[in-house]
Amino acid sequence: MMLLGIMAFALMLLGDLNDARLGKKPLKLCFPLGVLLLAASTYFGCDFKRVNIIWCIAAGAFLLLLLHSLFGSFSVKDAYVEQPGGRRVCDRGLYAMCRHPGVLFFAGLYVCLHFAVGLPTSHTLLYIALNLLLAVLEDGTFFPKVLEGYDEYKTRVPFIIPTIESLRNTFRR
Repeated sequence: MMLLGIMAFALMLLGDLNDARLGKKPLKLCFPLGVLLLAASTYFGCDFKRVNIIWCIAAGAFLLLLLHSLFGSFSVKDAYVEQPGGRRVCDRGLYAMCRHPGVLFFAGLYVCLHFAVGLPTSHTLLYIALNLLLAVLEDGTFFPKVLEGYDEYKTRVPFIIPTIESLRNTFRR
């Protein structure tokens, strides 16, 4: 199942590459297919015979935060659909806290899944590392080409680890 997870991140990377450089319509499905493949890989890697309800609740909280960071912090149309005037960076809410809040919530989710339903340590650590690598590539290579104002945004908002100031900005806007 770990191979499925690796393939999932490869598809997500191809989706980002397509957005930034290739612009091929059929490749637009790569990122969402990668997400679905990762979900399947995660599901099949879990041992549902040993369930810890407290960790499941924590995993659910991190999943909600992850979904909110990816789909609830901004207009999905503005973020994921090509706009005639270009896509603008989101710098409010969770995206005032750090440029990749999903990385934090993803890591929390996968650590919780490890303890909640026995997701193997190797899967947990690999998927967190691959997600971090994807964020590094997005931040340095893809997003500056795809999101208008991203270079300026990088000067104001920390990469992944929030600062006191960025936490304040999260609740100001």
